Amino acid sequence: MTGAAAADIVPISDADRALPAARRGLSGVYLRPEALGAIESDWRDLARDAVEQNPFYSPWMLRPALARLPSGGVKVACVFEGGRLAGLVPLAPMQGYARLPVRYLATWMHEHCFYAAPLVRRGCEEVFFKSLFRLADAHPARPAFLRLRHIDADGPLVRAARNVAEDAGRLSFLSGAFERALLKGGYCADDYLAKTIRKKKRKEMTRLRRRLEETGAVVMQTLDDARDIGRWRDDFLALERAGWKGREGSALAASQASAGFFGETLDRAFAAKALRFYRLEVGGRAIAMIVNFLAGEEGYSFKIAHDPDFARFSPGVMLEIEMLKALENEKGLRFVDSCASADHRMINSLWADRRSIAGLNISGPRRRDRVLLGACAALEGARERFGAPGQRR
Repeated sequence: MTGAAAADIVPISDADRALPAARRGLSGVYLRPEALGAIESDWRDLARDAVEQNPFYSPWMLRPALARLPSGGVKVACVFEGGRLAGLVPLAPMQGYARLPVRYLATWMHEHCFYAAPLVRRGCEEVFFKSLFRLADAHPARPAFLRLRHIDADGPLVRAARNVAEDAGRLSFLSGAFERALLKGGYCADDYLAKTIRKKKRKEMTRLRRRLEETGAVVMQTLDDARDIGRWRDDFLALERAGWKGREGSALAASQASAGFFGETLDRAFAAKALRFYRLEVGGRAIAMIVNFLAGEEGYSFKIAHDPDFARFSPGVMLEIEMLKALENEKGLRFVDSCASADHRMINSLWADRRSIAGLNISGPRRRDRVLLGACAALEGARERFGAPGQRR
């Protein structure tokens, strides 16, 4: 298959018209968020067979996000090959880049989304990106370029996208790269901790654990019963609201939309066997909780919260250590992405490896599109060389 011809692209959002056209052959279509139910079965199959796993774009997480969080202008680009869903990614029109008033399309990221790699079926990388680029060209916003945000800079999707762009005479460049902590699978927890945590720090954590046990029994628990989801959800929301995120107004409980998104995502992720929810208790009281999502062989650490009344015991560090021991037993786990900021001291001191995250910009097909993107690259490069922070979006 050599890719979609122009006639194979269906830049419409009406599922009643788009899906039959797509399933007749190789096609790219835009779907409105409310039309995604028509492809959920295909979507789940795609997520299981994706080149790069991404729970943030799985049906059990993306649908609640689109339904409950601000998402004006977002449409989901879907590529079909021979009637089978070959790839999917939500896109949003953007205005202004590198201080230039340009219009572009970007992968959609809400405030609780920390990875934005498109879901692409194995073996369909070339087909997907050829169709995706043409879908971007056909968008009514007339974007000058497409930006794939927060993607693995060294991953197979970046390589595939750049190869397709080069073959089509499109300009592409990576920008805003940063590294965040990564936990590689296949480890022995005790050996790993001995290598990553200094002996003095390990002794200090042992001392804090003993002091904490003086206040009550210390227990690590894993959510394993759907009937407990509501209680765990409420406990997490309360812990997060009690900490710095509550003071800054960024806690999930700060808005009904975010709290609703969180609750629905937990329900859906648990049903999909993708949720790993842990809590550290003292005398039956939760003092630290963490939410992880597993997709295939890859994991993503989503949110962590702890009780500020117990801050002197470092409950977040204790829970991370206990979680690391629990994840040791996950068969086939390749890695867990911390989803943390590059300068997160706590997780950087516990997890030894790093993952490079960046944005990939791909120009439109016209000469002026390439020239404009080249100007953006030059301006952004100059800012980064002179110490201004890169665009990490």
